[in-house]
Amino acid sequence: MIISAIHGLGGIGKTTLAAALAHDEDIKKRFSGGVLWATLGQEPDILALLSSWVQALGDYKFRAINIEATSAHLRSLLHDRAVLLVVDDAWEPDKVEPFRRVASSQSRLLITSRRADVANSVDAYLQQLNLMTPAESLELLSKSLGREIEGEEKQQALRVAEAVGYLPVALNLVAARVERKITWVKLEADLKQEVANLKVLYGPRQENFLEATFNLSINALRDYNEQAWENFIWLGVLPEDVTIAAPMAVTLWDMESQDEADERLELLWNDALLQSDSPVFVGGVEWKGYRIHDLLHDVARARLIKSSPTGMGLNLPDAHSQLLERYQQKTEKNLWHTLPNDGYIHQNLVWHLEKAQRVEEIHSLLREESQTGSNGWFEAREKLGQAGGYITDISRAWELAEANWTESILPQVVGLQCRYALISASLNSLAGNLPVKLLVALVKNNFWTPEQGLTYALQNPNSEQKVSSLTELVNYLPSNLQDLALQKALTAAKAIWNKYERANALSALAQKLPELLLEALVVARDIQSEYERANALSALAQKLPPELLPEALTAARDIQNEEYRANALSALAQKLPELLPETLAATRDIQKQSDRANALSALAQKLPPELLPEALAATRDIQSEYYRANALSALAQKLPPELLPEALAATGEIQSEYYRANVLSALAQKLLPELLPKALAAARKIQDEEYRANALSALANKLPELLPEALAAARKIQSEYYRANALSALANKLPELLPEALAAARDIQDEKYRANALSALADKLPPELLPEALAAARKIQFEYYRANALSALADKLPPELLPKALAAARKLQDEYYRANALSALADKLSELLPETLAAAKEIQNEEYRADALSALAQKLPPELLPETLAAAKEIQNEEYRADALSALAQKLP
Repeated sequence: MIISAIHGLGGIGKTTLAAALAHDEDIKKRFSGGVLWATLGQEPDILALLSSWVQALGDYKFRAINIEATSAHLRSLLHDRAVLLVVDDAWEPDKVEPFRRVASSQSRLLITSRRADVANSVDAYLQQLNLMTPAESLELLSKSLGREIEGEEKQQALRVAEAVGYLPVALNLVAARVERKITWVKLEADLKQEVANLKVLYGPRQENFLEATFNLSINALRDYNEQAWENFIWLGVLPEDVTIAAPMAVTLWDMESQDEADERLELLWNDALLQSDSPVFVGGVEWKGYRIHDLLHDVARARLIKSSPTGMGLNLPDAHSQLLERYQQKTEKNLWHTLPNDGYIHQNLVWHLEKAQRVEEIHSLLREESQTGSNGWFEAREKLGQAGGYITDISRAWELAEANWTESILPQVVGLQCRYALISASLNSLAGNLPVKLLVALVKNNFWTPEQGLTYALQNPNSEQKVSSLTELVNYLPSNLQDLALQKALTAAKAIWNKYERANALSALAQKLPELLLEALVVARDIQSEYERANALSALAQKLPPELLPEALTAARDIQNEEYRANALSALAQKLPELLPETLAATRDIQKQSDRANALSALAQKLPPELLPEALAATRDIQSEYYRANALSALAQKLPPELLPEALAATGEIQSEYYRANVLSALAQKLLPELLPKALAAARKIQDEEYRANALSALANKLPELLPEALAAARKIQSEYYRANALSALANKLPELLPEALAAARDIQDEKYRANALSALADKLPPELLPEALAAARKIQFEYYRANALSALADKLPPELLPKALAAARKLQDEYYRANALSALADKLSELLPETLAAAKEIQNEEYRADALSALAQKLPPELLPETLAAAKEIQNEEYRADALSALAQKLP
């Protein structure tokens, strides 16, 4: 594997250059698997960084126990991916090694470091980042000042640039001082004096330029605003590379208001002591984000522990404890999980507790209970969409328990390990079993925050489900989270091993990111299975832009299997109508009759008139009557008048009366008057009473005078079930037949068929027949069928019949059937809803109880929703509980 290293002085721009490379379009094309970035610094948490890479690759189920296991897992995830791995600000060679080990043969590792030996230790190709030239320094100063530097000022600026060693971070500080009306001449003199002072202390060294610049800027800050100077120094208590915003700074600096903190941050930014960073969102409000350069962070931390007058004179554990005490004042009853969100502390509380040497308090934090009796810290972090961060906290507490055990506390340590293992397993199980529809519904209806929904979607270990969740969820996310969701969805899609599933995932994602269509097409084209390749091409067909259609067509034509090729061509024909002749030819060539018939049926609605004769001929050539009848029925609606005689003749040739009746019924609406006698003759020849009645009934739409004959045929059907169905079908055309159809239904001995017939008739019966229908339903002995019939009749019953229906529903012994029947009646009797809910709650079978609660969800008034929600939450089975909660999510406020 090729390793490259950017080496140079601190503040020279190594990180900026690496970031520019990572965003370069050519680099993105070369490393199709994306970029993984880790900033180490002087005290890196290697395990946490490796774990973040695992999660970035879509695996939220893996628990990082140690560096070796996590590196091995990462290596397996990356083994066939082309990924650019960036390890920024590396200080020690052994800290780079875990990241080097995970790279695949297609990946590349890029290191930035101030130390050349770091690069040499891993045999990296070393790229020395030289100092800026005087001209480049002048350009940077002009850009920072927002104006051209000319004339005598130009020479003065160049001398100052030389005095700070042409280092970018120092030049930005210089520009800030000039903005404050400090002359170039004074700056040059002050810098030279400070460098001279440092030479006395440390001897000649390159770092003196930076340190001199930092000292001047920080001392100047103290001279005109001592409080701001203290604020800057307190930044040293924070982790490296953290985003800073007003909501957290107000606590860090113990200020009265966030606006005051925001003004102070802006002041430090104007002095170039802070850099701009991505915004921070707290409670839906966007705050400007800031970041402190790692060199300035080192200065702030050094001043924090340095004695007065140049520092604060604190030791680091005490500094962390002071910050924690300020935060604890914002809690309720000293419970950490009650902390208000400030966009910072929830992600970093465990880190501060560890640095304050308050490890036991970490274990106490993870045991805190909320008012509902749940895990308080989990509730707090999960509400902010930080369930993944909670798992990180659990992992860190687990590590600390393992690292600090002694014989005397071994039982407690083992207990903690078991507890943390169970918590991790439970969270992973929840994330993997949360249905997509429920997740989206919870966010859509504001039951969950967007951050919560996004966190659970990202934790799903199934890549296909993750893509589906994120693609759906992105419609309900604020703009600041949409890009993240789409980026993670793309990563998950590319991680899918099965090319068919990957092509489908990319295709679905292409609705949000159209540029993915080409990649989806390439993946589909390379699928080995012709069946899956054809399906993937068919799924893509409607989404492809014109410029990609030729490549898709080539891929379809390369499919050897006739059926699969025809299917793919048929799908593409929607966008390329000129393909239809070729598609029809490919369909006719299919040897297997069932496949040819299915392809012709699918193609039927797309064919233009000029191709229909060929399609009809291909259909008539099918030997199997079953498949021929299916294809003829599909073609029936498209055939022009001149082809109808041939289609009718082909129908008459079908020996099976069932298939012949079906095709006659399909053709009935298209037949011209002159063809109706032939169709009628074909129908009359059908010996089976049921099939003949069906065919005559269909023809009666064109020949009303056939209704008496169709009625006579229906009456002769021996089977009670089919006779009732035939009479019911005719009843749409002859309302006067409804009493006879109802009588036929009542006479059916088989309770299942009687219930089905009554249900089919329910919507058609006039008011005068409803008492008779209700009486017939109530006489059904088997509760399942009685409940179905009562439910079907419920919407039609007039008020005077509802008490009888209610009595019949209440007599149902089976809880599930009773709940269903009461639920159906509740639409007409809203006062039944409490009783219906009670019946649903009493169902012992959790699957049926969940179904009943789901059916009730949309009907319940607001005052019954809390009781219903409580009942849903009591369901133990996660799948059934999720189904019930998903249905309720639509109604919950």
